[in-house]
Amino acid sequence: MQDFLKRLPRLLCYLVAMVLGMKQLREPDVWWQLLSGRWMLEHGQVTHTDVFSYTMAGHPWVNVKWLYEIIIALLDKVMGPEGVILLQCLVNIAIVGLLFRTIKDLAQLLNRNISEFQSVLAILLLLATIEYRMAGRPEMMSHLFCAVYLFLLLRKPEASFKHIIWLLPFQCLWANMHEGYPVGLVMMGTFTGGSAISYLLTKESLYLKQAGRLGLVFIASIFIILLNPNGFILWKQPFEIYRQVWANKYTTELYSWSDTAYWTVQARWHVAVLVVVLMYWPLKMRTARKPFYTPAMVAYLLLIPLFGYLSLTANRNIPFSQIILLPSVALILSDFAVFLRARWTPFAGMSKYATFIAVIIGLLFYVSVVSNTFYKATASVNRYGVHTSMLHNPTGAAEFIKANNIQGPAFSDYFVSSYLLWKLYPDFKSYIDLRDLDVFPVSFFDDYFKMYQQPSLFRTADDKYRFNYVVLSTSQLPATQHDLYWNKGFYMIYADPVSVIFLRENDLNKALNSNTAIQKPFTWPVASEDPAWATAITKLFNPFVSYSDEDEGNLPIYAAMFYNQLQDYPQAINLLKPHLADLDNKKAYLTMSQVYNDYAKAVKDPAKKQQLGDSANMYMQQAAESGR
Repeated sequence: MQDFLKRLPRLLCYLVAMVLGMKQLREPDVWWQLLSGRWMLEHGQVTHTDVFSYTMAGHPWVNVKWLYEIIIALLDKVMGPEGVILLQCLVNIAIVGLLFRTIKDLAQLLNRNISEFQSVLAILLLLATIEYRMAGRPEMMSHLFCAVYLFLLLRKPEASFKHIIWLLPFQCLWANMHEGYPVGLVMMGTFTGGSAISYLLTKESLYLKQAGRLGLVFIASIFIILLNPNGFILWKQPFEIYRQVWANKYTTELYSWSDTAYWTVQARWHVAVLVVVLMYWPLKMRTARKPFYTPAMVAYLLLIPLFGYLSLTANRNIPFSQIILLPSVALILSDFAVFLRARWTPFAGMSKYATFIAVIIGLLFYVSVVSNTFYKATASVNRYGVHTSMLHNPTGAAEFIKANNIQGPAFSDYFVSSYLLWKLYPDFKSYIDLRDLDVFPVSFFDDYFKMYQQPSLFRTADDKYRFNYVVLSTSQLPATQHDLYWNKGFYMIYADPVSVIFLRENDLNKALNSNTAIQKPFTWPVASEDPAWATAITKLFNPFVSYSDEDEGNLPIYAAMFYNQLQDYPQAINLLKPHLADLDNKKAYLTMSQVYNDYAKAVKDPAKKQQLGDSANMYMQQAAESGR
């Protein structure tokens, strides 16, 4: 029993890593990746040209993630798309296991002892900082390989061939799973350079031989990445990635530290940790220089600023830097504990409670995740549960299109296309989608995003492609939605909290456009049914889990917000006002106040404006008095 209690903090780390991976499926990228994997399994070949859009059909496509996509497509066949989430959970657990070992290995290099409490605290801090990228995305493989490389390179600091040779098959796998594979080359190159620098500082011949061995494996790794379906193109891909980072300014994950959007809660935590670590090592080296001349330590110290810089170039790169920083964080916690013991007598007696404190911290973190408290506190869009969120995926629009056999070229926005491709391909092909600059030229991207400010550009594109229908996220291209709603040419046939469908007014669509039986001013999408295993595992870790935001009772609020965006204020009021007594919550009153306020701004008659303004103030007051 006592042994179990000692291991409990570490087990809780694995548990937290597991539940942090159990996020609702809301990332739109996952859907086209599942489709790509399915297509490759069905056709027995890797995608080399675009087959999913009609605007770029046949355009060259360097699909680096092909192997990952096949793996998740196989999971999809057996477990449903939620299998991606289970894969994320397993990857999280593997990363935590590797990092526990890596902390121990770095401590041994410095002849230090790091307690279980300090290791657990460091890993929980890491998980809290990088969880926002643990969302069923292919970069999970890059995070895993980064942890694997750090483990292998620090585990045996002498870098014998029998240990570092494993880097070759790992580099080959990495280059076929995710475009983050250059990170592995940087790590190997840094350890090669670290050994050479160590030799120059000490003139130790063993270090020169070590640099030679690492250099050979590094060069071999450069060539082994050619074992991929794209051949020599992958040698140019790292430069293509940097080009895309600078060219694609439409994805917040690519924003650098100079952009306001970079500074999320987790980004601020990361930068604080990075600064502390960068200050720690120079101070540490002043008091104990000799251990820092070894190749592994020189290389590790070089990795810290290199990956720190990488993390500042794009928000999505923070997890790589955090993985590198983790052993340093554990050392800092250890030194801080020594400092406190020497200067604060009561602290020395608290060490016997370390296991208990670690268990409490782990349990609190666990509960905060499965109850969504952690996600709300960090202003995250993520929520707990192995579940396909119907409020973040156009499930209703896809079912409506399929049920009514709507055909022809569709205009769909950047975000909504991915799910529609997965659900409706080959009947549906995209205008633009989340494969970004891998497929779509910068000029095409620029023209698309100009539509946000210039809805007339949609009509220009329509003249070229003659869209039969338009599917938009309710949050995207509001000016275009307004234009389609109020002007002739298209008829709004479907709307829900996630998406809206406009059908061209022509003879082909006359039967649908005039069929009032299938039309509603606003509807609630049917929730996708989760696989039994997904429901079971979700409830195992939180028996009281619920998806209250998917309650259909919220429909009037979403409806009012949608029609308010379209500037159809009377319709917004008609759909929400009769339900206020039933809803009786703050959000409903705030929405009502916003509708009246916007309506007041739109009218010119002073008396009407005053009346609407008074109503807006009244509902604002009711919102303030509302207890919920």
